[in-house]
Amino acid sequence: MSNHWSQIQESGGLLGMRLMFFLYRWFGRWLFNIVLYPVILYFFISNRTAREASMDYIDRLERFGTIPQQKSLRSQSFRHFLQFGKTLLDKLAAWTGAFNYDNVRFQHREEFLSMIDKGKGALIIVSHLGNLEVCRALANESQRLKLNILVHTKHAEKFNRLMNDIDTNNRLNLIQVTDFSPATAIVLQEKLNLGEAIVIAGDRTPVDGGRELYVDFLNAKAAFPQGPYILASLLKCPTYLMFCAKDSQGYKIFFEHFADTIKLNRKNREGDMRIYAQKFAQRLEIYVQKFPFQWNNFFMFWNKPNVPKDIKS
Repeated sequence: MSNHWSQIQESGGLLGMRLMFFLYRWFGRWLFNIVLYPVILYFFISNRTAREASMDYIDRLERFGTIPQQKSLRSQSFRHFLQFGKTLLDKLAAWTGAFNYDNVRFQHREEFLSMIDKGKGALIIVSHLGNLEVCRALANESQRLKLNILVHTKHAEKFNRLMNDIDTNNRLNLIQVTDFSPATAIVLQEKLNLGEAIVIAGDRTPVDGGRELYVDFLNAKAAFPQGPYILASLLKCPTYLMFCAKDSQGYKIFFEHFADTIKLNRKNREGDMRIYAQKFAQRLEIYVQKFPFQWNNFFMFWNKPNVPKDIKS
């Protein structure tokens, strides 16, 4: 049975983040780059689950025609791991305030910022493509904007303290939602009423299982969460998509209007959610094809033992 994504550590615990932060802050990018290769090689060799998941993903991209079949799956997978390591370096730069946000470009952000400047909140569905921390550039653009990022990790409070220690003007707030409750919904509604934005990932299923939707992604059925669409229907707020990726000129943040409001028909609730999840998966598929090595999902995204037989590809 394949592990759930939450069982796979992407960047270690809080102590590991502090050690990496120390290394980067006091010795700079050059030493971090030198240390990066042996660390990634060790992770690549020792973490069989992440390696096989990466190779499965690369194989699907090759069969989809996104990546030419000229190199071995292992070498392409190692490139995938290295890209994740480089993304981690940029995360540290963003956390320490050493990241140059002048090199961040935006596409189609005007409508969103105009709404925020009027004091209206919104829900933003993101993915694990590129570097989510770069979205701090969006908060820097409008000092009135605060981003509340919903995460499944139980270390959100500790991470917030780490971020605040690093940057006293930090405008990112992590909210742990492993156990979503009516009280959580009230807190999020208050955030929206203050003109803040709620950020939720659209490509990670719940830690406790269930609440999944199987839709087409890279020519196969894959599990996507119901959470973003349930939350949007409860909050009755505008919903946007945001993708962040790196090219030769730096990072680019793509904004897309997703829905003014998301309404779920009580008689066809799951069917309505599947339509929205498929729409999100189609958009993610486009960006994954443009930036294939920047999707940071190192777990078996497709090969799940509980996929209903009637919707298998």
